[in-house]
Amino acid sequence: MNIVKVKSVESKVKRVRKLMESAGNQIGVVHFIKRSDGKKRRMSYRLHVYKPTYSKAPTGKGAKKAKKVNAAKNLMTVFDTNTILYKDGRMVGRGAYKCVPLDSVIRVAVGGEIYKFVS
Repeated sequence: MNIVKVKSVESKVKRVRKLMESAGNQIGVVHFIKRSDGKKRRMSYRLHVYKPTYSKAPTGKGAKKAKKVNAAKNLMTVFDTNTILYKDGRMVGRGAYKCVPLDSVIRVAVGGEIYKFVS
């Protein structure tokens, strides 16, 4: 496990984004604290998912606007590979787009390496 010491929020956000983007099309794992309720969350994610089978990809003006808002709020949109989708009470597939708060990331696992962030 690699321990990464960060001095400021900006440097942490920059380092976490770079590590998460290094996963590319491979699956990575991120641990973070949710902003809504303060609980710890573990998420398996992928980037560069353009045409998922069951989930609708963000497109158009809304996607461009969301990208600017995410950058301002230190968020990164990823494809969560563990979310189960239901339709009419039965499971139809897996995967959904979610946002990860980069400033509250605790740990990232990418390419067989684990990075733990401490202040």
